[in-house]
Amino acid sequence: MKNIPSELIVQILKQLPSDKDLLQCVYVDKRWSYLASELLWYKPNFIRSSSWLAFFTVIQSTQQSFPYTSFIRRINLTPLSTLVEDIHIITLNACQRLERLTLAGCSKLTDIGLCALINQQDHGIGSELISIDLNDVVQVTDTTILKVAFCCPNLQGLNLSMSQEQQLITDISICEVARQCKDLKRIKLNNCTKITEKSAVNLALNCPRLVEVDFTNCDINDNALTKIFNYCRDLRELRISQGDVTNTRISDEGFISSFLTLKQVKDSPVYYYEQLRLVDFTAISTISDQSIKSLIQAAPKIRNLVLNKCINITDESILAICKLGRYLHFLHLGHCSNITDRSITKLATLCNRLRYLDMACCIQITDKSVIELANLPKLKRIGLVKCSNITDISIGALTSHVRIANSLERIHLSYCTQLSVRAISRLLNVCHKLNHLSLTNVPSFLRSDLQQFCRSPPKDFSELQRRPFCVYSGKGVKDLTKFLNTLHETSLILDTNPNNHFFHQSNHYNHSYL
Repeated sequence: MKNIPSELIVQILKQLPSDKDLLQCVYVDKRWSYLASELLWYKPNFIRSSSWLAFFTVIQSTQQSFPYTSFIRRINLTPLSTLVEDIHIITLNACQRLERLTLAGCSKLTDIGLCALINQQDHGIGSELISIDLNDVVQVTDTTILKVAFCCPNLQGLNLSMSQEQQLITDISICEVARQCKDLKRIKLNNCTKITEKSAVNLALNCPRLVEVDFTNCDINDNALTKIFNYCRDLRELRISQGDVTNTRISDEGFISSFLTLKQVKDSPVYYYEQLRLVDFTAISTISDQSIKSLIQAAPKIRNLVLNKCINITDESILAICKLGRYLHFLHLGHCSNITDRSITKLATLCNRLRYLDMACCIQITDKSVIELANLPKLKRIGLVKCSNITDISIGALTSHVRIANSLERIHLSYCTQLSVRAISRLLNVCHKLNHLSLTNVPSFLRSDLQQFCRSPPKDFSELQRRPFCVYSGKGVKDLTKFLNTLHETSLILDTNPNNHFFHQSNHYNHSYL
């Protein structure tokens, strides 16, 4: 055993399935103890407040068996977010080799603790940090971010996303991060509403290795978008969605000017963004089909495309999206009311690896689209909220194909007013993996005996909203299925929908489905 190199022992220890097994290796001999301890302390696991207290007792102790603080590379305090205060994280400056720091949700932290932790001159941890997650650390301001810029030259990831609007972080600090942290690859600024095109332009010009940027609800314009596309050719994820459809300074011009330089090589376009996999343009209402066509031409391997509330796009955009073919897995089209069956039926044929499709409020969609979508073998989630033309024929289609019946997990049918209890009962019995079903304001389910299995409505719902609320998830889905089967056995399922034609269609949807 003494002849085995330490590097090989480490690789063996890494294969152990749990920390408990690794802990036993500490007792073999001194060398094993050192190597096992180094792995155990690489990323301390804080699942209880007691483990947190034990951790600080050890790192503050002057008598240690091993240099534990030098073993630590990653710390995640999110599980203890409600307990963490400035005084706690200041003591982490002993972890001089810390590379990744996750403080998501630690809302009690302020600039005082964060700056003291990062400050290089006071033996802070900044020089080694490559990733900092301050998601929902609501009291953080430019002061901390400027400290990060000057003390963390090797920074590659910075998460400043907030669940609510945040105005304490501005262009002043983000522009400095762009200038000082040139290896930056990922930055998230969701809901930092004081961030403008200045930050976006500086990031694009100074950080060419960017692969993920999130400017959700930031004040971004065409100039910023052009700079991002022209200088960040390795982009994998781009989020520039807006919460307010009336507040956007992005137009078709930003896309057209970005992609004008596409060249042709032997009659084939040079794809500038082959790495781009996720694009979120939610509520950018000013863009049209031309923008989507340009995007698809430049980025032919997009996997997740979010176009919710892009109200000006039409079937032409969807036909362009069809060119993504097998690469497209997730497509969000909520509130794109100009879309019709013409493009969705084509989408179902050409993008046969779709896992998720949201068409909420696409009011022109009919059974014809769902019949084609039912052929998708990997579809797990489909959203048809307020697609009022949908009838039991669609449900019959979804239950008539074995593959989709074995893959479908979530289906949203709220406000699809023509659906019957019998059709939904069939759906529940055939789609065994179904764990979420929304039927809010579906008349046939506005019955107390059926609503008893619903989950509770959100607390902030008014009485008017609570009354039609009908969402089943997890155990509720299973209980509803059993209840409907009991009613069926006793012939008590009543079809209360006078418009139900489920049992009167052609032989393609006949009584055998029941």
